[in-house]
Amino acid sequence: MQSVAAIEREALHRLPELLGDLLDEPIGPNDLWHDSTDTGVDVTADARGRRWIFQVKSSSRPGLVASAAEQIVGMGEVDAITVLVVPFMTPAGAKSAAERSLNWLDLSGNAHLRAGDGLYIHVEGRPNQYASRGRPSSSFAPKSSRVAHAMLLEPGRWWRQKGLAEIADLDDGHVSRIVRRLADDALLDRHGNEVRPRDPELLLDAWADDYRLDRHDVVIGHATGSGIELARELHDRLGRAQIDHAFTGLPAAWALNQFARFRLNTVYVHGDPRDAADAVDLRRNERGANVQIVGPDDRGVFLGQRDLEELPCVSAVQIYLDLGHLPERSNDAARQLRDDGWLWHAPR
Repeated sequence: MQSVAAIEREALHRLPELLGDLLDEPIGPNDLWHDSTDTGVDVTADARGRRWIFQVKSSSRPGLVASAAEQIVGMGEVDAITVLVVPFMTPAGAKSAAERSLNWLDLSGNAHLRAGDGLYIHVEGRPNQYASRGRPSSSFAPKSSRVAHAMLLEPGRWWRQKGLAEIADLDDGHVSRIVRRLADDALLDRHGNEVRPRDPELLLDAWADDYRLDRHDVVIGHATGSGIELARELHDRLGRAQIDHAFTGLPAAWALNQFARFRLNTVYVHGDPRDAADAVDLRRNERGANVQIVGPDDRGVFLGQRDLEELPCVSAVQIYLDLGHLPERSNDAARQLRDDGWLWHAPR
């Protein structure tokens, strides 16, 4: 990731062309200048008869976007248009910005700008021109994500790093590095030696932005039956084979709040999912598949596991993450889990 100073230099170079294209108005280098004062303003421009004030961030991680929104409030002139600038705006970052009515543009050419004089510009779909080569270090890598998972199971609790290390089964040094990264991304609050999520919604959005179900080892196939009846049959067969397991996705959402009927059953297993597939007599093919048996890339998916409707299920947080990558009414199920309070507290 480039430093903020490097991104500021890039912004000064790219903004005249980008802003000019968005406004359909030529903007010269002399219309844009760097603000070296300690006001939170990084770049200022005059365009379309208005003053534009830009704050530059090195990434669009949801916590940093939320922090920028707090800093931007009241820092500009009354008639100025304040805008967050990032190299590339991710879906989670855009969601965080929209929730805070924050204007933004990225140096890859995407933007969401709105002003009271009838200005409305929205551009999306342009590719990330600042993608890092290789896989960057992440607070939500398989093993590292145990730290966020643990905190999201009790988001109101103040955690000592020793307690996080114990529940996440990680060494103190690993936990310390992850906590520092999460704090740098404005996702944690500190109180002495204790930490907790600054906003559970932001932390979950940041994790969801990085999460991919296909990183796990997934075996797909067909078994006789459907819906919750098939889930119970799978549970019985896996139990007889002494294979530890926990349901996620639609069967787990149904067990949690009976959201909707479903066809696809997704279940995590300890060990090789191919052995589990044999134990339940799964016919392995993608056509007509109604079962996904998943060997997780890390055992952290089982944090917070509990029985619901006599089925072992992963935590509501893990259910939510997985629903974002599944078919049928999974997106609706995920939205209801979140909107109705199933993730953090008793449902409304």
